[in-house]
Amino acid sequence: MATSPQNNTKQNIVVLGAGFGGLTAALTLSKLLRRHKLNNLYDVVLIDRNNYHTYTPALYEIASIPSGEAEAVCLKSSHCIPLEGIVSAHGIRFLQDEARGLDSVGHSIALRDSGILPYSYLIIALGSETNDFNIPGMAEYALTLKTFTDAIRIRNRVEELVRKKSALTLVVGGGGPTGVELIAEFSNFICTITRKLKAAQNTCTVELVLIEATGEILHGFAPWMIRGALRRLAALGVGVKTGAPITEMTETQILLKDGSAIPFDLFIWAGGVKGHSVLASFGLPLGPKGNIAVNQNLEANGGIFAIGDSAFFVHPGTNAPLPWNVPIAESEAHLAARNIVRKIREVPMRPFHPWKKYPFILAVGKKYALADLVIFHFGGLAGWIAKLLVELRYFLFILPFAKAIRIWVKNVKTYMSND
Repeated sequence: MATSPQNNTKQNIVVLGAGFGGLTAALTLSKLLRRHKLNNLYDVVLIDRNNYHTYTPALYEIASIPSGEAEAVCLKSSHCIPLEGIVSAHGIRFLQDEARGLDSVGHSIALRDSGILPYSYLIIALGSETNDFNIPGMAEYALTLKTFTDAIRIRNRVEELVRKKSALTLVVGGGGPTGVELIAEFSNFICTITRKLKAAQNTCTVELVLIEATGEILHGFAPWMIRGALRRLAALGVGVKTGAPITEMTETQILLKDGSAIPFDLFIWAGGVKGHSVLASFGLPLGPKGNIAVNQNLEANGGIFAIGDSAFFVHPGTNAPLPWNVPIAESEAHLAARNIVRKIREVPMRPFHPWKKYPFILAVGKKYALADLVIFHFGGLAGWIAKLLVELRYFLFILPFAKAIRIWVKNVKTYMSND
């Protein structure tokens, strides 16, 4: 159950959004306030429309696990962790609600259900939304992968199609990490459920196509990772079409800029994201993708910080906006929390110094991943194990030890059931 705003003498430090950035910021704030004996003066209030925290890096796994191996309710219990169980031990108040407006002068937030909530400091970490670039037909006919519900919808739709058809064409639009991980996992998933649902059918007939508008998949990633991903996708039987912007979509085919058309049975759009739509109503300066422009301290204006996908921050070394990924969101969350406490203590804030490169692990189907750990890189089963260890590290950060181990072991067993 969500708690409601309380009338007390404490001031509120509000965190909007309980994704990776928001949850990390709230936990870090709680720790720092206790360390500096400020927890008797300030409350940390975490607000999210859901009462659970989703481990989003596993959404591609959820979308490709046969229902016979793991029912939706089971998957949700291990990948959507109740927020109350995470934050209550840290003295953080949780509100299940949505921001509808911001008064940056009066220092208050308008919430859908709870009314007006005053704040002294605010961290905006609302994540991103799918950007379909207003391509005709995309909103009506494409499936997307942003939430747990999306993942289950994709899984169920694939199983429905396998029951109806002897051959399938599945197309993923967008050659970024989400698109690559999803299409790679589907190569095994569809054949697995074909064997389960059609025991008499010995062959699995599926055409998998990954479409990317630019000249290469994984744009901006290291050349070795792009080459490794292409080799792996080819080995899995995935066709890759680059330099192919989509201009229109119907119920049965996508039309490309070069005039060609690709028919499909199922199309999943993973080709773009933008800032949360509510940010446009906050009266704060926005970047090109609708996220909030912040200064070197991650501050938008007095006492308001933005992190993760909600922040538009230009890397001082490259003059390019930072990509939207989990390691950057977590780094920004730690610094924003520290800078708020520094402001309270009247100590100068510190600027955000992003690394030139962040660790990244890309799963490419069947217990195979490409791991870039900055100082060295590797692939194969070792990369997949590294990805599992990263998941364990995160669970240990947000949960008590025993609970973290229990959920992680359950997840590993689930992932292996599809490989």
